Amino acid sequence: MNLWESAWVIARRDFVASVFSRFFILFLLAPVILFAFMIFFSLTTDAQDREASQPVVAVVTDSATSEALNQTRSRLVASTSEQSFPILRYVNPAENVPAQAQAMLADESSNYSAVFSGTLDRPVLTGPMRASDFVGKRLRLLVDESRRSAALDGARAAPAAVELDRVITDRSSGNVATQRRLLGQAAQTLIFGITLMLATLLLSTLVEEKSNKIIEILAASVPLEAVFLGKLIAMLGISLVGLALWGAMAVTALTLFYQLVSNWVTLPSLSPPAVGWIAFVPLVLLYYTANFMLLGAVFLGIGGQASNIREIQTVSMPVVLMQLMVLLLAMNAVNGQEGALTWFGYIFPLSSPMAMAALAAKSGALWPHLLALAWQTLWVFIIVRIASRMFRRTVLKSSTTGSFFRLGFGKKPAA
Repeated sequence: MNLWESAWVIARRDFVASVFSRFFILFLLAPVILFAFMIFFSLTTDAQDREASQPVVAVVTDSATSEALNQTRSRLVASTSEQSFPILRYVNPAENVPAQAQAMLADESSNYSAVFSGTLDRPVLTGPMRASDFVGKRLRLLVDESRRSAALDGARAAPAAVELDRVITDRSSGNVATQRRLLGQAAQTLIFGITLMLATLLLSTLVEEKSNKIIEILAASVPLEAVFLGKLIAMLGISLVGLALWGAMAVTALTLFYQLVSNWVTLPSLSPPAVGWIAFVPLVLLYYTANFMLLGAVFLGIGGQASNIREIQTVSMPVVLMQLMVLLLAMNAVNGQEGALTWFGYIFPLSSPMAMAALAAKSGALWPHLLALAWQTLWVFIIVRIASRMFRRTVLKSSTTGSFFRLGFGKKPAA
């Protein structure tokens, strides 16, 4: 058998052994249960988290000043959001207001971030230096707006409120660009998340077969590149089965519980990607395949050098950190301007699939994707060849023969 026939035999063997295992369903359901709990707790605790993180300011002043500040805050919050300004709580002033402010800030049960005292003409803010970053600027805005409103009311020059006439359009270039950037980030996150869950398993693929000498039988029967490539294809098939199952479950849940979900959260309205949905979805799947094969080949090469599970556990954290660095490099292609780092994200093989998936959402040109997919396929072959040769030299202790760039379509010579 040539290289590709041998790789298909190895892939079919590993795929059947994994998919028809009794633990495969549990393996696929574990991430679903985890994400379901994460989404549930995120929705139920989101309001409490926002309220707990919002600073609280004690207003120790006369009732007129406190009323003016509260009215101004209510007016500005109606035009922005509740989290745009700190919460104001009125406290009756004592005889010694500075001492009262120090005592209130020292009281851990009150959770005050700062204390406002004085009047609108001579305001005083008591608190740590970092309070001026958010609390100080917002309170200064409230004071200025309250004084301005009081001056206009006193001069009887306050303008009447006017209604804003709205002209509704189908789209705007700025809104479309923002939505396409978010769509690109979502595609990158999907590719990264599934690859992180499944491709990392390739680190430990060869450990068991090295311990029971199966790898030596395989290496004597088929080209070693076919073993590595077959295991990559098998794990890719397993991941696609899982992706299809998770996608079907997500679509079913969204269809059945759409009304309930829309009551909890506001579902975003998505503009179509620049290449169109018909091309974008296949491109994302192709880039996921390329990303899985590239990182999987690297992980298979790294795991092939380990001799036991303990060594696999040791390299697991550096491998995850490497994936995060690759993700950050690819995300620069979404958020950054055209530059050397952005082009490096497109060209570097490990970040190219995620960066190009984001480009599909932003740019309508299709020819760069053909070049990128060919470039990534070439690097899958290069990494598999390097990993197999390193495995043969360091683990099997045998020499490597033949051309490095020969794809191996011919028959393997007889021993």
